[in-house]
Amino acid sequence: MRFHASLARFTSPPTSSHHKPLRAARAAQLATLVAISVLHGEAYATTAMLQPPRVAAANEPLQITILYSADDAKPLTITVPPSLHVSLSSGEQAAQPLELIREAGVPNTLHLRPGQFRKVRFSAPWPESARGEVRIDPVGFDASPALVAINRGKQQDAVVQAEHAESQATTPAQVAAASTVVNGPTGDAMAPPGDSLATTGRGVLSHLSYYEPMYIAAGRNGDTNARLQLSFKYRLRIPDDLRSKGFVDNLYFAYTQTSIWDLSADSRPFRDTTYSPQLFYYVPDTGWTSPFFTRMGFAAGVAHESNGKGGTDSRSINMPFIRPTWEFGDLTANHLTVSPKIYYYLGTSNNPDIADYRGYVDLLVKYGSPDGWQLATTVRKGTKHWYGSVDTQFTYPLAKILGSAWGGYLWVGYFNGYGEDLLDYNNRQHWMARIGYSISR
Repeated sequence: MRFHASLARFTSPPTSSHHKPLRAARAAQLATLVAISVLHGEAYATTAMLQPPRVAAANEPLQITILYSADDAKPLTITVPPSLHVSLSSGEQAAQPLELIREAGVPNTLHLRPGQFRKVRFSAPWPESARGEVRIDPVGFDASPALVAINRGKQQDAVVQAEHAESQATTPAQVAAASTVVNGPTGDAMAPPGDSLATTGRGVLSHLSYYEPMYIAAGRNGDTNARLQLSFKYRLRIPDDLRSKGFVDNLYFAYTQTSIWDLSADSRPFRDTTYSPQLFYYVPDTGWTSPFFTRMGFAAGVAHESNGKGGTDSRSINMPFIRPTWEFGDLTANHLTVSPKIYYYLGTSNNPDIADYRGYVDLLVKYGSPDGWQLATTVRKGTKHWYGSVDTQFTYPLAKILGSAWGGYLWVGYFNGYGEDLLDYNNRQHWMARIGYSISR
């Protein structure tokens, strides 16, 4: 941010009474900028907020580092404010202001030679209400927001020391050792960038995230139809220690809704919709290590599936399940994921023989990278004959096709077999190919 380009940011302070301190701070900063521009003509300073550590201990203060640098060929004098103001927000709490105090020993005025820079730190204790992943928005100065995961567990001091060691590391071995303390054995347990069970991507709220893939796609094989799926999971409690493997700390409620939409019929009705609420325990990384796999996750719980209809069209099943997930290779590049979901039926409605066509295992095999293409196939084998199904989904980031402003994925799917929807669980869909758009995968 160049000072002369940022004056407009300081000329519109908040008008509510509880923002008076922020308004005063902005006025002081504006005066500073005007004085600099008058005294130094064409000399400019660039200010930047350095990214804070991605994981912070709650017993250590929040520290923001501002980098001041003289960009032009003239020396520059900068008046450093005594404090900075930021806004903290998380998924469930409204934004709250926080004032950070300038570190001791820093003069009120900095004199920079051409090309010289100076770091100034500002700090304040974390509010008690700050939990989980917190967004830090600068107030009164132009910088990008930052996301920090707060650890309130017993290993806070170890996290702080490891973050410092990682920042000072000079060899790959030192970086790896520090990262293991901060993030866990695989580098993901502290705040996983995406969980292997479900998606790449994070939810808007701190408790809410994607679960199964979310997409809409259409295809034609005789009739034209579309398949639409919505899915999310909600973490009931965010623990103080984000690496906790405790039962209650990792208890989730999930909901998935899958519809087959008949686009050939006159009124274009939804032929069948499956509603599936679930309650389960889930950790993306158990911490178990092996030379054969990179990471192992685990889930166990109970799921209900129903098509919401009555009479002879009613279909429903209740299923306790377990689901281990193994990942092989570099998790940041192309890697393999194998995830069998093993379940049992506890009650059905007009479909007591569903195991004949669906079996007791959904075997998911995925290969691809988080930022590239991915191929995911789910195979089912019924208990009779060769009944079963193959459901394959190929996804590719739209940003790599249409430009970085685009989100989501190109989605191409293929289904062959029994049980694409509950209503027709015992009728074979010979094959159906569809193309569409996916929000998550």
